Amino acid sequence: MVRTLLLLVAFVVCNGIVHAQTLQSLLTEYHKAIGGADKLLAMNTVIVRAKSQGGGGGQKRPMTFTIKLPDKARMDYSFQPGLTYIQAFDGTMGWTVQPWTGSLDPQPLNEDNAKDAKRIARMVHNDLVMNGKDGTKLDYKGKDEIEGSEVYKIEATRKDGTVVIYFLDVDSYLIVKTTTKYSESGVAVESEMFPSDYKTVNGLTLAYTFETKSNGEVTGANYVEVYDFTSKVDDAFFTMPAKKQ
Repeated sequence: MVRTLLLLVAFVVCNGIVHAQTLQSLLTEYHKAIGGADKLLAMNTVIVRAKSQGGGGGQKRPMTFTIKLPDKARMDYSFQPGLTYIQAFDGTMGWTVQPWTGSLDPQPLNEDNAKDAKRIARMVHNDLVMNGKDGTKLDYKGKDEIEGSEVYKIEATRKDGTVVIYFLDVDSYLIVKTTTKYSESGVAVESEMFPSDYKTVNGLTLAYTFETKSNGEVTGANYVEVYDFTSKVDDAFFTMPAKKQ
């Protein structure tokens, strides 16, 4: 009995060590594949200019993501000339401007929607790049298969309860899919994103196409035109402005 228990403990410990070693080796390979996590983290502000398109095709509309580490984020989506939807997180609270309501006044977001706005901050400096610096826990979850191709799985559990699973191609070590799970008003929500069209610019390899899918069907896509790491962005840009008088 004692020998059995000792063998079980030894198995659990060894298994944990193997998983930790595998996680670290995968992170090392991923960081090399993208051109260096430290290099990306040194560029703590990024403006991502893109075009957004619905799953049924149609017109591509301008969308801009502005991100500043550690957790400031803002999305501006021009759904028609002169009308821009804004979703932002200033590091403490979230806010939005929703022109279709008939008002251009900014409004605070509730806790769940504020988390949604905050998630934009991990669009470029993702959990694998941050590597636990923000308190997120990373775990290696073994191998899987996506459309016949083998992938590694790394699960990230954030402090706010959001869980993101990253699927890395076994050859390139680049992310080919993410699954994000979170709770919204007590309801479990799951979304899938498929990054692709990787390009290397100024030593960094980043995805230029992001498709969202449901049941295998594309429900939307963002096509990046440029990653701007050189422009300076004041913190005030993320702060909710006063309502117009």
